[in-house]
Amino acid sequence: MVALAFLHIAVSRGISGSFGVFYVALIEAFGWSRAATASAISLQIISEGISFPFAGSLIDRLGPRRTLILGGSVLALGLALTSTVSSIWELYLWMGVVTALGLALIGMVPHVAILSREFSQHRGTALGLAWMGGGLGIMLLVPLAQIMIGNWGWSLAYVGFAVVAALLVIPPVPLLFTPGSKMSGAPAPPQTENPTDWTVKQALRSSTFWLLFGSRILASVGNQIVLTHQIAHAVDVGYPKLFAASIFGLMGVVSIFGRLLFGYLTDVMKNETVFAWVQATSLIGIAALLVLHDDSSPGLLYTYALFYGLGQGSRALVLSAISADLFLGKSFGAIYGYFTLSVGIGGGFGAWIGGFIFDATKSYFAAFLFSMACAVLAAIGVWASKRGAAKGG
Repeated sequence: MVALAFLHIAVSRGISGSFGVFYVALIEAFGWSRAATASAISLQIISEGISFPFAGSLIDRLGPRRTLILGGSVLALGLALTSTVSSIWELYLWMGVVTALGLALIGMVPHVAILSREFSQHRGTALGLAWMGGGLGIMLLVPLAQIMIGNWGWSLAYVGFAVVAALLVIPPVPLLFTPGSKMSGAPAPPQTENPTDWTVKQALRSSTFWLLFGSRILASVGNQIVLTHQIAHAVDVGYPKLFAASIFGLMGVVSIFGRLLFGYLTDVMKNETVFAWVQATSLIGIAALLVLHDDSSPGLLYTYALFYGLGQGSRALVLSAISADLFLGKSFGAIYGYFTLSVGIGGGFGAWIGGFIFDATKSYFAAFLFSMACAVLAAIGVWASKRGAAKGG
């Protein structure tokens, strides 16, 4: 199950990470503004977030086999249809809505629900191993996207991604989950603060849930500003597109080790402390990107790839471990789905506001400063939520 989660998260995060490469290609092909084009990415993130509760409910009700096969099919269809766009509204529909639904159905919500129930002990390590797939996906698919765009054009590159999604996502599922099979047993007993079998209604009435929800919105805003506009910023200051994409592929390599490290630490340290370390390493990476003004300092890009890569993906990993510790139960899939709706809200706003700030200032300086502020506030919010949970909130 960890291997399947690794593979699916590799595909979903790699495809999501590649949108920054397609973003540049689409602007060049159609002449759309950065804000309008980034809005397609924002819509994709928002739609994925809105789909998370649906994905969690499907896992709880239908099980992993049908949910994951459906997700792989929808994802491949969405990518294939994105290759046909000729107007911005078509991009919004096929990438922003259909592809987003596919990503939600094979991504972190179903697999966090599956693994959290399977691993009552060493849950953080299991999630960390699965989340390593996101780093591998970024490492491989982001440069691959640039290579395919350079050789075939953006349209055929999307066709190629549709084929990759269909072949990697769907066939392994029936091999692991045979017809009529279920996840082994009932939800695992909680490890820490969770004394009850939470229902969705109870979770949504909890102040702890909403503090975590707000913290993840802030973390997603800051993260998506960086991820959406990192390649555009590097190209703007003079670096070749393939070099920029390769640097951010390197970030994916580094994130593999970061996810394993921080996943292990969630099993041996307070999770709010681990999250603070994740945000601190990310801040160093954003600072390197912030001071990158020309192509004479490639070391700054490597610094960014190292430090931001360590934190990349680990934010979601640590927050997932926290939510599982607090809210695990028969309805955890749905609860976690509602919790990760915050990713769509924050990430969608982050992708758009980054482009809006650039269009207004002709620079990403203020956007990256805003990203850093969001990272700090998110860490503070997580500390507050854990304190509230300890008091019974």
